[in-house]
Amino acid sequence: MKKLIIVYGIIITLLFAGCGMNYMSSQYSNDSKISSDANSFNLNSEEQLIDGQEYIGKLEFEGMDTIWRYNAESDMDIKLSCLLSVNKGKAKLVFINSAGELETLAESKDNIVQNDMETITVSLKKGENRIKIVASNKAQIELKLNVDVGELNKIGFDK
Repeated sequence: MKKLIIVYGIIITLLFAGCGMNYMSSQYSNDSKISSDANSFNLNSEEQLIDGQEYIGKLEFEGMDTIWRYNAESDMDIKLSCLLSVNKGKAKLVFINSAGELETLAESKDNIVQNDMETITVSLKKGENRIKIVASNKAQIELKLNVDVGELNKIGFDK
């Protein structure tokens, strides 16, 4: 009888622990998932525009999605400009080079409003380089990204 009570207790504990976890938000600090080719997200609302090499978006988003790709023919440095503001939740832009190494380009949390674009120098390696947006807690995001090379993509399935 004691064993049965213990087994039921373990099962109930596992059910509550599993229901309390948000898979999309759990990806925020998982570098191996972020650096993978996979994208996994919930996009609750969005206004997005790509004009040439400029992305402008307002999103309610959690999880991760690739917003930029570039296949570099050799190692090189590029400059990009970005603005990342978050009204709720947290979000970051992460650069992933062809070797799978991560670099956080910008990060913002609840109610941190940015008004100015920030210019960043990024060292690309030969091969495919990517930038992902990663967010948790149904982040409400305003994002602007300007990159002179590569392909910008809208967040979501309508790419």
